[in-house]
Amino acid sequence: MAEDWAIDVRKYVPNADSKVIDAIVRYCGIALHNRDSSLVSFTEPEELRRVRENFLKKKLGLAHSDAELDDAIMGVGDRMHADRTKNRVTVYYLLAEHFRKLSVFGGTDIAGGIGKAGLAAGALGAGAAASVASAATDASATVADFGDRVHRVEDRPPPAAPVYARGPAAAPARRSGMGAWLPWLLGLAALALLAWFFLGRQSTAPTAPVAEVRPAAPAVVAPRAEVVAPVPVTPAPAPAAIVGLPAAVHFALGSAAIGADDARLIEEAAAAIKQDNLRVGITGYTDRTGNLPLNERLAMQRAEAVRDRLVTAGVPAANIEMVAPTAVENGPAATPDVEARRVEIVRR
Repeated sequence: MAEDWAIDVRKYVPNADSKVIDAIVRYCGIALHNRDSSLVSFTEPEELRRVRENFLKKKLGLAHSDAELDDAIMGVGDRMHADRTKNRVTVYYLLAEHFRKLSVFGGTDIAGGIGKAGLAAGALGAGAAASVASAATDASATVADFGDRVHRVEDRPPPAAPVYARGPAAAPARRSGMGAWLPWLLGLAALALLAWFFLGRQSTAPTAPVAEVRPAAPAVVAPRAEVVAPVPVTPAPAPAAIVGLPAAVHFALGSAAIGADDARLIEEAAAAIKQDNLRVGITGYTDRTGNLPLNERLAMQRAEAVRDRLVTAGVPAANIEMVAPTAVENGPAATPDVEARRVEIVRR
């Protein structure tokens, strides 16, 4: 079913994040198993109120006014007006993207705005289109001018002067070592040969041997190192996701009561646990602000409420483990407190 939801979302967001889509599907839970509850009716005020209160305020943690949130919801409805069926997953994705809350579902937030105008699909305005056209014209003119200048004779750099025309300043490089003495040795050898030719007939005394000039040994070139292409490593396939797990149950401020939407999440998690006889851990997180001992007691009550609901749904108590959070934060919240007031159900 995940691919079907992704296809519908990508009609409006071609590069939609698959991880965000899967997380929204898990959040909707068993509501997607029924045709009527998998759709959002923009003509029913009660349905729109549930989207505003449960998804925008409770799940995304938005603090905007009701008028602003209702305006954003209707903006999504206008954007999807061509669809007779408005899938709940697509509506939730567009709202999360609009309010820059894709990070709640593990995605990356992008820029957005409030109101129907910020959500409606459209093309560039006349002014923006004119600016783009002007920029394209300027770029084309710049390229054409550059190509023309390449072929102009006056813009070409002057040719380099030949070596013989550089003047007296260009002195020859000074030789060193054997190369500096070689001309002298050859000259001495020639003089010795002439002396032997003219004086050898008159004297039997041996002449000094001519010094042998050996050529320099050729330079040894190191062999080129062989480059071995790396062997591609095929990554191991990711484990298949379990529908319904992990699940995050959210609670209202100062309350341990489970709402209707979160009850559906717990039922879907219970179905997955019973189907594969899984073991799960339940962790209740603590509000960051307020009295710490009272908040910890309330977190335990919330975790116990989720455990009792799983047992009522048929999950064996032996398959459930109560796990304390690794750390308890206290003080100003870095993220909305709605994420601190949650109980997580994860596979052990």
